[in-house]
Amino acid sequence: MKEFEFALVASSLENITVENGHIVSDAIYEAGADDCTVTSKGNTLIIDFIRESDNYETAVLSAIAQVSQVETLTIKSVDAGQYVGLSDAAELSNLTRSALSKFSKGERGDGTFPTPFLRVQGKAPLYDWAEIARWLEAKGLVESGIAENARITGNINMALKLQHGELEEVSRYVSLIQ
Repeated sequence: MKEFEFALVASSLENITVENGHIVSDAIYEAGADDCTVTSKGNTLIIDFIRESDNYETAVLSAIAQVSQVETLTIKSVDAGQYVGLSDAAELSNLTRSALSKFSKGERGDGTFPTPFLRVQGKAPLYDWAEIARWLEAKGLVESGIAENARITGNINMALKLQHGELEEVSRYVSLIQ
Protein backbone atom coordinates (compact mmCIF):
# COMPACT_ATOMS: atom_id res chain seq x y z
CA MET A 1 0.00 0.00 0.00
CA LYS A 2 1.06 3.56 -0.71
CA GLU A 3 0.28 6.76 1.14
CA PHE A 4 -1.60 9.51 -0.69
CA GLU A 5 -1.89 13.10 0.49
CA PHE A 6 -4.87 15.18 -0.57
CA ALA A 7 -7.52 17.45 0.91
CA LEU A 8 -11.26 17.62 0.56
CA VAL A 9 -12.93 21.01 0.66
CA ALA A 10 -16.38 20.89 2.21
CA SER A 11 -18.99 23.42 3.20
CA SER A 12 -21.05 23.16 6.32
CA LEU A 13 -24.67 24.12 6.84
CA GLU A 14 -23.58 25.90 10.00
CA ASN A 15 -20.70 28.18 10.82
CA ILE A 16 -17.86 26.20 12.38
CA THR A 17 -16.54 27.81 15.55
CA VAL A 18 -13.96 26.85 18.14
CA GLU A 19 -16.83 25.74 20.35
CA ASN A 20 -18.50 23.40 17.84
CA GLY A 21 -15.58 22.46 15.59
CA HIS A 22 -14.85 19.32 17.56
CA ILE A 23 -18.40 18.06 16.90
CA VAL A 24 -17.82 18.08 13.14
CA SER A 25 -14.35 16.56 13.52
CA ASP A 26 -15.80 13.82 15.72
CA ALA A 27 -18.54 13.10 13.18
CA ILE A 28 -15.95 12.76 10.40
CA TYR A 29 -13.90 10.44 12.61
CA GLU A 30 -16.97 8.37 13.49
CA ALA A 31 -17.70 8.00 9.76
CA GLY A 32 -14.38 6.16 9.49
CA ALA A 33 -12.05 8.96 8.43
CA ASP A 34 -9.49 8.53 11.18
CA ASP A 35 -6.56 9.50 8.94
CA CYS A 36 -7.32 13.19 8.49
CA THR A 37 -7.07 16.55 10.17
CA VAL A 38 -9.80 19.14 9.92
CA THR A 39 -9.40 22.90 9.81
CA SER A 40 -12.06 25.49 9.14
CA LYS A 41 -12.57 29.02 7.91
CA GLY A 42 -16.14 30.14 8.49
CA ASN A 43 -18.36 27.42 7.06
CA THR A 44 -15.57 26.00 4.87
CA LEU A 45 -13.73 22.90 6.02
CA ILE A 46 -10.38 21.70 4.74
CA ILE A 47 -10.03 18.01 5.50
CA ASP A 48 -6.42 16.93 4.96
CA PHE A 49 -5.84 13.23 4.43
CA ILE A 50 -2.81 11.00 4.48
CA ARG A 51 -4.49 7.81 3.35
CA GLU A 52 -3.04 4.38 2.68
CA SER A 53 -4.52 2.71 -0.36
CA ASP A 54 -3.66 0.66 -3.41
CA ASN A 55 -4.17 3.71 -5.62
CA TYR A 56 -4.99 7.42 -5.55
CA GLU A 57 -8.50 7.06 -6.97
CA THR A 58 -9.55 4.54 -4.32
CA ALA A 59 -8.02 6.71 -1.58
CA VAL A 60 -9.94 9.82 -2.65
CA LEU A 61 -13.25 8.08 -3.37
CA SER A 62 -13.21 6.26 -0.03
CA ALA A 63 -12.54 9.55 1.78
CA ILE A 64 -15.42 11.21 -0.07
CA ALA A 65 -17.72 8.32 0.85
CA GLN A 66 -16.82 8.61 4.52
CA VAL A 67 -17.07 12.40 4.79
CA SER A 68 -20.35 12.35 2.83
CA GLN A 69 -21.92 10.43 5.71
CA VAL A 70 -21.83 13.63 7.80
CA GLU A 71 -25.21 15.14 6.94
CA THR A 72 -24.26 18.75 7.62
CA LEU A 73 -21.38 18.67 5.11
CA THR A 74 -21.25 19.05 1.35
CA ILE A 75 -18.00 18.10 -0.37
CA LYS A 76 -17.13 20.81 -2.87
CA SER A 77 -13.85 19.56 -4.32
CA VAL A 78 -10.66 17.61 -4.03
CA ASP A 79 -8.04 20.25 -3.38
CA ALA A 80 -5.12 18.52 -5.01
CA GLY A 81 -4.48 21.20 -7.57
CA GLN A 82 -6.87 21.30 -10.50
CA TYR A 83 -6.15 24.89 -11.51
CA VAL A 84 -2.79 26.10 -10.29
CA GLY A 85 -0.40 28.98 -10.47
CA LEU A 86 3.26 28.24 -11.04
CA SER A 87 3.95 28.36 -7.29
CA ASP A 88 1.33 25.68 -6.64
CA ALA A 89 2.61 23.61 -9.57
CA ALA A 90 6.12 23.87 -8.15
CA GLU A 91 4.91 22.61 -4.77
CA LEU A 92 2.96 19.74 -6.34
CA SER A 93 5.88 18.69 -8.55
CA ASN A 94 8.75 19.29 -6.11
CA LEU A 95 10.37 21.59 -8.66
CA THR A 96 11.18 25.26 -8.15
CA ARG A 97 8.87 28.04 -9.23
CA SER A 98 11.82 29.56 -11.06
CA ALA A 99 12.29 26.41 -13.15
CA LEU A 100 8.61 26.28 -14.06
CA SER A 101 8.60 29.99 -14.88
CA LYS A 102 11.51 29.47 -17.27
CA PHE A 103 9.72 26.53 -18.89
CA SER A 104 6.55 28.62 -19.26
CA LYS A 105 8.44 31.48 -20.93
CA GLY A 106 10.35 29.15 -23.24
CA GLU A 107 13.67 30.09 -21.61
CA ARG A 108 14.27 26.46 -20.71
CA GLY A 109 13.15 23.26 -22.38
CA ASP A 110 11.69 22.80 -25.83
CA GLY A 111 9.10 25.62 -25.68
CA THR A 112 6.11 23.29 -25.44
CA PHE A 113 5.12 24.00 -21.82
CA PRO A 114 1.31 24.07 -21.49
CA THR A 115 -0.43 27.40 -21.97
CA PRO A 116 -2.37 29.00 -19.12
CA PHE A 117 -6.00 27.99 -18.75
CA LEU A 118 -7.44 30.99 -16.87
CA ARG A 119 -6.38 34.59 -16.11
CA VAL A 120 -3.99 34.39 -19.05
CA GLN A 121 -3.21 38.12 -19.06
CA GLY A 122 -3.10 38.47 -15.27
CA LYS A 123 0.02 38.59 -13.14
CA ALA A 124 -0.60 35.05 -11.92
CA PRO A 125 -2.15 32.97 -14.71
CA LEU A 126 -3.73 29.67 -13.80
CA TYR A 127 -2.81 26.42 -15.49
CA ASP A 128 -4.56 23.08 -15.70
CA TRP A 129 -2.48 20.96 -13.32
CA ALA A 130 -3.23 17.79 -15.31
CA GLU A 131 -1.66 19.36 -18.42
CA ILE A 132 1.45 20.49 -16.53
CA ALA A 133 1.77 17.11 -14.80
CA ARG A 134 1.47 15.27 -18.13
CA TRP A 135 4.15 17.54 -19.64
CA LEU A 136 6.50 17.13 -16.65
CA GLU A 137 5.99 13.37 -16.61
CA ALA A 138 6.74 13.11 -20.35
CA LYS A 139 9.99 15.02 -19.73
CA GLY A 140 10.91 12.71 -16.84
CA LEU A 141 10.81 15.58 -14.34
CA VAL A 142 8.27 14.00 -11.95
CA GLU A 143 7.54 10.46 -10.87
CA SER A 144 5.26 8.32 -12.95
CA GLY A 145 1.60 8.48 -11.94
CA ILE A 146 1.45 12.19 -11.07
CA ALA A 147 -0.35 13.02 -14.34
CA GLU A 148 -2.88 10.23 -13.85
CA ASN A 149 -3.66 11.43 -10.33
CA ALA A 150 -4.12 14.98 -11.62
CA ARG A 151 -6.52 13.71 -14.31
CA ILE A 152 -8.47 11.73 -11.70
CA THR A 153 -8.71 14.82 -9.47
CA GLY A 154 -10.16 16.88 -12.32
CA ASN A 155 -12.69 14.18 -13.15
CA ILE A 156 -13.78 13.76 -9.54
CA ASN A 157 -14.17 17.51 -9.17
CA MET A 158 -16.36 17.58 -12.29
CA ALA A 159 -18.43 14.72 -10.87
CA LEU A 160 -18.88 16.62 -7.59
CA LYS A 161 -20.14 19.65 -9.53
CA LEU A 162 -22.55 17.46 -11.47
CA GLN A 163 -23.74 15.83 -8.25
CA HIS A 164 -24.63 19.22 -6.78
CA GLY A 165 -26.42 20.38 -9.92
CA GLU A 166 -23.91 23.12 -10.63
CA LEU A 167 -23.49 22.12 -14.27
CA GLU A 168 -27.10 21.67 -15.36
CA GLU A 169 -26.80 24.48 -17.92
CA VAL A 170 -23.56 23.15 -19.40
CA SER A 171 -25.20 20.78 -21.88
CA ARG A 172 -26.81 23.78 -23.60
CA TYR A 173 -23.38 25.30 -24.20
CA VAL A 174 -21.85 22.06 -25.44
CA SER A 175 -24.16 22.10 -28.45
CA LEU A 176 -23.57 25.84 -29.05
CA ILE A 177 -19.76 25.63 -29.20
CA GLN A 178 -19.53 22.66 -31.55
